[in-house]
Amino acid sequence: MSSAYVRSLKRGLEAQERTEQTLKPDLRQRFIDWFATVPEVSRNRAYGMVELESALGTQGRFLSPVLHELGWERRRKWSGSGQSPRYWVPPGFSG
Repeated sequence: MSSAYVRSLKRGLEAQERTEQTLKPDLRQRFIDWFATVPEVSRNRAYGMVELESALGTQGRFLSPVLHELGWERRRKWSGSGQSPRYWVPPGFSG
């Protein structure tokens, strides 16, 4: 590989990391604010990543670290029929 290409890749990664670091505090607070608006009666349940992505207008790769940081757990619904969908549960989930 040419050194110019490698430098270009490194600059791209550095720019992406800066963007992710800039978004993280904002996304964390947006998530906290959004979750506070969810009616208490329906908070203690499993959430699909698609639902969370839609609510916050971002991608799961940015949401996952925020969810882990806030104590959420990623689980999988196991079944003998192939697909085993993943879902996220809030801290203290009793389900």
